[in-house]
Amino acid sequence: MIVSTERRDAVTVVTLDRPERRNAVTIELCEELHRTLLDVAASDARAVVLRGAGDHFSVGADLDGPHSDAGTLERLGPVYHAATLLHTMPQVTIAAVHGGCAGAAMGWACACDFRFASTGARFNTAFLRVGVSGDMGLVWSLSRLVGGARARELLFFPEKIGAGEALRHDLVTRVFEPDALHADVLAIAHRLAAHDSFPLRMMKANVVSAETSAMAEYVEIESARHLHVIADSARGGFANATGRSHAR
Repeated sequence: MIVSTERRDAVTVVTLDRPERRNAVTIELCEELHRTLLDVAASDARAVVLRGAGDHFSVGADLDGPHSDAGTLERLGPVYHAATLLHTMPQVTIAAVHGGCAGAAMGWACACDFRFASTGARFNTAFLRVGVSGDMGLVWSLSRLVGGARARELLFFPEKIGAGEALRHDLVTRVFEPDALHADVLAIAHRLAAHDSFPLRMMKANVVSAETSAMAEYVEIESARHLHVIADSARGGFANATGRSHAR
């Protein structure tokens, strides 16, 4: 397996597991990550941490490794929605970024609710450097995270930026020492997962709805969820299944 999962109480840790290739992205890795995230999204986990094994999150496409075949839209169309899953799944998603984070992997990181980085993290959109236009929703996510002008700068002039610059431009929101990154991010994930499942999922659903709704429409959606959570609390609820059914 090149994507592994570990359940720690209400937190699921998803690991890109090709450390010998700096977790470089292949078609097989994309397919396995998509399958894994489908399973995680359907689970009762409350928070998800996405990380890379070894010294890197992922350096992007594996340009030097073996290639089993060329990708086609028919085959790869669904797997590009790994980014969609990270962004919209009921769980709160956190990318723990260390070392290189480039290309498709940067798309995955930017699709998460949070990006926490080590001081040694390096980000690079990278797509134009290898002659492609981009995938994994990076343009969509990056524009919303750092603004259109800065996103264009990062996309059209792909250079490595460190954790400090990423923090200044809101690409990441917290920076940790390399040795502490994974333990500290896991502790944060457990803090999130300590909240009751239903309100946590409804807040995540609110964030997603707010991105695509006019304010008046959003307030109607938000109010309905808010009252549902209050009613469920009065019944002693917060059932996970109920939470899933309304997190849309």
